[in-house]
Amino acid sequence: MKISNKKKKYFQTESIVLNLFNLGEADRIITLLTPNYGIIRAVANGVRKPNSRIGGHLDILNKINAYVRIGENLNNLSQADTIDGYGEIKQNLKKISLCFYILELSEKFSVENDPNNNIYQLLEEVLELIKSVENDELLIRWFEIKLLISAGFLPELYNCLISGKKLKEGDHVFSFNEGGLIDYHYYSESLNHSIILKKTIKATRFLVDNNWSNVNKLNISQKTINDIKIIMQRYIRTLINSRVNSETFLSLIHNN
Repeated sequence: MKISNKKKKYFQTESIVLNLFNLGEADRIITLLTPNYGIIRAVANGVRKPNSRIGGHLDILNKINAYVRIGENLNNLSQADTIDGYGEIKQNLKKISLCFYILELSEKFSVENDPNNNIYQLLEEVLELIKSVENDELLIRWFEIKLLISAGFLPELYNCLISGKKLKEGDHVFSFNEGGLIDYHYYSESLNHSIILKKTIKATRFLVDNNWSNVNKLNISQKTINDIKIIMQRYIRTLINSRVNSETFLSLIHNN
């Protein structure tokens, strides 16, 4: 990431650690999500040494104050202080699996040097909610939808993407290639389509239009939550043209 102000040599930012990659014998490349710069990747020199001052702060999922020195090719993380280590989450394997999933999605849908990064605020909110939420499956579905909104990929849920006409109430078809709903009579087994029930459409629209406090009061069946999950995760795979790596771990933990 390059900062436009050439006189600026370093900056400080709140951030959440999304990923870590070993570099050489003692260094790491740290991937951070920030509220004002989007994704930042920086080298933390000597961080894997036992006497490193900042190594203990650079755990995946930690919220930190990061002090970044700007480089020509790679930035350097010179200092880090933990704001929240999310200890309540890290003691619970199911919660950790949820967090790995949302961290990976946050990274895939964020961009570098993005001053209007609503994804950071969304991730921060959901991490706080995961600490104590009971209906975590519904929370993750809400997160997926709000993430798609923030990234500009919200699927069309009201008008047919083929005819352009407003959809009548009822069962319809989700076209993953088109990016939303189409009228039922356009369904084709040979295309990237999936039938979506009326109650699933209604519930998805509610998740789009409401904050978590309202969604948390929603009386929604587990089947409908699962139907939303299937649609959203398949749509996300279509957008990124690959599977989400943490999906396998998430499914393994939550199906046990």
